[in-house]
Amino acid sequence: MAKTSVEIPDQKMAELEAYKDRLGELLLLGLSQVKIQEALLLYQRGLISIGRAAELADLTEQEMVHQARIVGIQPRWSKTQVQEEIVQD
Repeated sequence: MAKTSVEIPDQKMAELEAYKDRLGELLLLGLSQVKIQEALLLYQRGLISIGRAAELADLTEQEMVHQARIVGIQPRWSKTQVQEEIVQD
């Protein structure tokens, strides 16, 4: 297992005190959120598809669409995708 050190401002360290036994979990959760945000930014800029965004964020396409909608991004749909959504519902 790898180890690293991180400098954290005293005020933030006080906030983290309640989570000191779960810092690894907290770090992984934060990493997951950063990956989602980065993937959504690329998608919003039109640089990648929702499917590729999902791959980058380690989510299913359905989960990625949900994340996009949470932050107010409306997915761009092709006619084929709309038909597939209708059939799935």
